[in-house]
Amino acid sequence: MNLEPLRHALMAEADGEEKRRLAEIDQTCEVELSAARARATSLTAHSRAEGERAAEQEARRRRGAASRRRRELRLAAQRELVDELRQRTLAAALASRGEPRYRALLARLERRVRSQLGSEVEIDEDPPGLGGVRARAGERSVDYTLPTLVERAIAGLGEEVAELWR
Repeated sequence: MNLEPLRHALMAEADGEEKRRLAEIDQTCEVELSAARARATSLTAHSRAEGERAAEQEARRRRGAASRRRRELRLAAQRELVDELRQRTLAAALASRGEPRYRALLARLERRVRSQLGSEVEIDEDPPGLGGVRARAGERSVDYTLPTLVERAIAGLGEEVAELWR
């Protein structure tokens, strides 16, 4: 008996089965590879979007910090200007103590004190280092020393002081 044709038939069938299985495996691999590529593309897009959001948040944070720092510097410069205005004004006011018009100022301040506190008032005229007038009547007191008058004058300028840095 000749088994050769059977052997060829079985080999042909085995070859066909092998080719079919290899085609299935190739197809499965192709599907899985395509799915992996799609996931990679999706992950890349998601990561890019997350990175862009994080970068934008960081940029906003830095802009906010820079804006706060700029405001702090501006306010510090403004305080320095007001302090310099205060120092120069006080120096000029204290320097006026030697001028003839200073006596007239003291007289006006004393009249004002008496009108506010009455005639039974204790007046400290031209206190050392302060100038101006301080007064007390019982528990009530008034401070019209030159540093206090300068502070009130600067505070009274309000928006006019703000115009210095516009």
